[in-house]
Amino acid sequence: MKQIEPISIWQNGTTKTATQLQVQGTSVTLGQNASFYWQLLTEEGHQVSSGNLGISGEQYTAWGADDDYVYTIIAEDLSLVIVEPSEEASA
Repeated sequence: MKQIEPISIWQNGTTKTATQLQVQGTSVTLGQNASFYWQLLTEEGHQVSSGNLGISGEQYTAWGADDDYVYTIIAEDLSLVIVEPSEEASA
């Protein structure tokens, strides 16, 4: 799971604020493509939006074993900004 810059999501007549991006792999065809399920969550972990995204070709090849790459691809597709933990928070 990755922290994201807060984004407002309209859900069931109210505005919710998503602060987290969660991604799970759903299927992989080795050497060809992969599919992922993503969710946008509130600070409390409530889902406010979800969907699927597939990668293939150059994106699949570039993925390798770096799961952060998948988060980056999905964040870019959804126009989200991943927030890196500050040095103070990790100290």
